Amino acid sequence: MNSSREGASSARSVKLLTGGVIMTIATYGLLSSYQSVVLNHVVESYHLTGGGQGIMSSFINIGAVAAFLVSPLMQGRIKKTTMMLLGASILVLSFFLLGAGRALAALIFASLLTGIGFGWVDANCNAEMVDLHHDDSAKYLGFLHGGFGVGALIAPILIASLLTLVSWHTVSYLLAGLIGLAAIVFFLLLSNAKKGLPAVVAEPKLTFAGVKTFLFHRRNALMLLATMLYAISQAGFLVWIVRYMTLQYNAESLGSVALSLYWLFGTISRVFAPKLKVRPLVLILVGVVLTFMFQVAGVLSGSAVVMCIAGAAIGLVSGHCVPMILSVANAENPGNSSLIASSFLISIYATNSISPLLMGALASWSSLNTMMLAPAMSAALAAIVVGILLRDERKKHTAAQAA
Repeated sequence: MNSSREGASSARSVKLLTGGVIMTIATYGLLSSYQSVVLNHVVESYHLTGGGQGIMSSFINIGAVAAFLVSPLMQGRIKKTTMMLLGASILVLSFFLLGAGRALAALIFASLLTGIGFGWVDANCNAEMVDLHHDDSAKYLGFLHGGFGVGALIAPILIASLLTLVSWHTVSYLLAGLIGLAAIVFFLLLSNAKKGLPAVVAEPKLTFAGVKTFLFHRRNALMLLATMLYAISQAGFLVWIVRYMTLQYNAESLGSVALSLYWLFGTISRVFAPKLKVRPLVLILVGVVLTFMFQVAGVLSGSAVVMCIAGAAIGLVSGHCVPMILSVANAENPGNSSLIASSFLISIYATNSISPLLMGALASWSSLNTMMLAPAMSAALAAIVVGILLRDERKKHTAAQAA
């Protein structure tokens, strides 16, 4: 009897904490789309030109990289839920500063803090979900990233509506309050769930040798490279789509629609792709190949409406890529969820800290269409790397059969 009660209590606690983690990442998803929707307003407020138009996004990503570098060092020392709450607290401060600042230096500092908060929330939400559902991580990472997608889907609609009523600075204050409220709710859920949670297998304290072994393993290195190349493709669309639609077609509202469509269909992909009876790497390969095709078709069409449709298609075919590659890495490297989450997210954010600046410069040097074709080329390169991973798998399987 006691055993069944304990089992029920444990299941309830896991459900509560799972819900809290998804709620937190959904709020983070909403905040993460803020930079894309307000980009036009930031550019005008600070009179940015050329590569400087991507400065806010780049410094957010630099801050996130710093957070991801620190996060693995906390493995086995500080609880992931504590790191999530700390990250959320930093976001309250950073969004308040984004609203209060008027000088470019203030924007840069607030953007760095935002990146740190994003990084700690992102890495620890992913790692905590793997710990809670290690035997079914692909499914629950799909739910987690689906929650992120829901937040990112709501963001363009909500923020664009708010911008018709108040300034982007005021929107920043409102978002500071929103993440603060989410942090309080998560703390209450965590307090309620804590007593019934099953014991988590203690993770080893991270060492330099452990990091080196992980990073220099050929398969891990190739997965990280594929993730970086996919990240360039994703960021190129997400960061620049509203700005691109404004300058190329004088259709800022359609840019926000394209962003929402991407996240709507990306969320569908993240929830349902893990249910398909197809190997994860094959689904990732199909996703990046189709991303290349739809991005090229959208840009070369010369139509704002077709670009919106392309955004929806890209979300549908590639939304699952990041959670699936994280699931593959966790399955092949058990007991290192913090290291894996941080390593892959570092690869994403480090790439994204450079790509917005380069794309802004590319638009100045060449054209807006050339700028928007760059993410397609990156998706094509990602497809080549995933193809190599699949070839290595096939060779290994053939060798095992021969033995």
